[in-house]
Amino acid sequence: MTDLTPEQVLAQLQTRGFETGGFRSPLRHFRGTLTSITGSMVQRGKMPNAKLELSYNFDKPGLPIEVFASTEPYPFPIAQISMMHSTRDKSNTGVLGKSIDKIINAGVDENIPHGDPRVKNHDFLIDKVQEWKVTTGHMMWDNDKQEETPREAWEVVYVEGVGGTPHSGVATTAEAPTPAPAPPTGVTPIQQALNLLDGKTQQEWNNIVFQDLLVKGDASLVNSIISGTFIPPMEASTMVTKDENGVFHVKKD
Repeated sequence: MTDLTPEQVLAQLQTRGFETGGFRSPLRHFRGTLTSITGSMVQRGKMPNAKLELSYNFDKPGLPIEVFASTEPYPFPIAQISMMHSTRDKSNTGVLGKSIDKIINAGVDENIPHGDPRVKNHDFLIDKVQEWKVTTGHMMWDNDKQEETPREAWEVVYVEGVGGTPHSGVATTAEAPTPAPAPPTGVTPIQQALNLLDGKTQQEWNNIVFQDLLVKGDASLVNSIISGTFIPPMEASTMVTKDENGVFHVKKD
């Protein structure tokens, strides 16, 4: 897997001019602050060549996301929405890009092409509060059925101070979590995650672990925490135990 620079990622994105022609998060509708757009070249399964996988990251310190809809409980303060890049109109990135264009380029003549300085691109969304929602009925090509089928896809439905339709619920104001202390030199991301876990409940740990710079720098570790696969092996090995009050304890060397 090869990481791309933010500039290389943004150079691939667009809000209009798609060629005619997935998400893995339980989230279905949320509000948060987009902090960055990153990408890596990946090659999985039957893919003949490596392709760009995009990640839209919502991990603003002190500003946890607000979840409106999810297929399962989502207690995490951050979100990462990933999808394979495509320039095709009928694709996840095509649907997303057009939803962004409708909001941030409202009033800009639709005949003005992507690349013109009057047409804003995805980077305009960085550091802005926005809402993302999974919508249905988008016709996309199904390789297995060899035909177009209705699919779900992410859309940006609201950008604060710009436009769109926000969720009708009342937003709550969350207190900023106490910043975690800087880890000692030589500590690995996994060790740091365990250090932060010791003496805390699941929710207390969730509130600080994603803000730690060392942990945040390890994408695989972050994904394992979000997916719930980080702690169980630690408990199975008795490295981590949980008491009757739901507080975790980490065995010291």
